[in-house]
Amino acid sequence: MVTALIVAALALVAGAATFGGSRWPGVSSGSPPDVGRATTAPTTAAPTTTVGPPPGAAGATLTPIPASGTKLLFGMGTEADNAIGHKLVTQAPVRMLTSWYNGPGDLSWMTGWRTGTVPRSYGRGYALHLIVFNDGPEGPVDTKYGPACGRAYPLASRFAADMTRLAKTFAGARGGPPLYVTLFTEFQTYPCADNAWRADGETTNYYRALIDQYRAALRIFHQHAPNARVSLGWGGWQALYDDPSRGGGLSLFDYFAQVLRESDFQSFQAMDPRSNVRTIRTMVRELGAYGPVMVAHLQNDSAHYGADVREVLDPGFLREMISEGLFAVSFMDDKRMLADPDTFAFVRDAVRRHGRDP
Repeated sequence: MVTALIVAALALVAGAATFGGSRWPGVSSGSPPDVGRATTAPTTAAPTTTVGPPPGAAGATLTPIPASGTKLLFGMGTEADNAIGHKLVTQAPVRMLTSWYNGPGDLSWMTGWRTGTVPRSYGRGYALHLIVFNDGPEGPVDTKYGPACGRAYPLASRFAADMTRLAKTFAGARGGPPLYVTLFTEFQTYPCADNAWRADGETTNYYRALIDQYRAALRIFHQHAPNARVSLGWGGWQALYDDPSRGGGLSLFDYFAQVLRESDFQSFQAMDPRSNVRTIRTMVRELGAYGPVMVAHLQNDSAHYGADVREVLDPGFLREMISEGLFAVSFMDDKRMLADPDTFAFVRDAVRRHGRDP
C-alpha cells in the first residue's frame, strides 16, 4: 500500500499575552517556536531497570516496559504493511511498525488487516503502534461543558464505536508483542485556539470534552485489545516555551496531569526542521514524571536532517534520555536518511547498536 506524507515547517502564532517564567532550565519563555507539524497525515492505506505503567493506571497488569542505559525500541512507518519493507527495517532491528489512522474513511481498508497484516506482524515478533490523528475542519461544537470550538470528529458520538473497531482490528495476545496507541497526536492544535487551556472559554470546554473521549478510548482499547497500551499524543513544541497566564506552553501539562497518570505510557512527536534535541530532552523530562516515554513520530524534512539525527542518536544523549524515561522512538520514514548513504549508514549502525526487541 502506497502512503504519502507531506511534512511542513509551520510557525505557530502566539496570542498577545505576557509570558511568565520557564519551568525548565534552558527553556525560554515566550511564544511557540517555529516547529514541524504533520499538516497532512497519510491518506492511504542508565543502569538496567524496568518501568511499568504509572501506579494506578488501567493497564498496570501488563508486562512492564523494559528500559536500559543503551537500548530502545525503534519503530518505522506511516502504515505497517508498507513500513515492513523499508530498507532500515530490513537491515537493522526496527521492531515496531507504526500506522496512522486519520479518520472514519480509513476504517474501510484498515479493518481488513484484522486477519492479515496484524496477526502476521505479531507472529513475526513486531510490536504495532497506532497513531490516531485528525486534521478535519474546525468550527462550533456542542459539549456537556458548554459551547466549544474545534475539530468535530474527536468529540463525535461515533468516535467510541470507531475506536472499538480499531481496537478489535489491532488486538493481540496479552502475552504477545504489545500494541502501543498514541491518541489524538498533536491534540493541542484541535481546538480553534491552539496550545493554551485558557485561550478562551470555548477552548477550555473543548479540552475537557477531549479528555472524556480520551478516557473512553483508553477503556475501549483495554477491553478489546489485551496487549494495548494507550497514551496521549503531544506536539513536542509545547515544551519549548511557557505561558502561565493562558495555560500554554509548559503550563498546559498541569491541566492534563491526572489523565497522564491514568495513561499506560506517554508520547509526543518531534518534527522540528532545525533540531529535535531540545524538543526531545525537554519533553522526556516533562512526561517522564508520569511514565515511560515514546517519540511517536520523529521527522526532520529539511537539509538539517543529517546533523539532527546524528545528535538525536548520539550514545550519550540516548543514555541521558533513557535514564529520564525514554523507551521508544519511531521514524516516520527513511526517505531523508536514504538520500545520503553516509547518513543511512550512521542511522542503521546506531539502530543495530541500540535497538531491542519489544
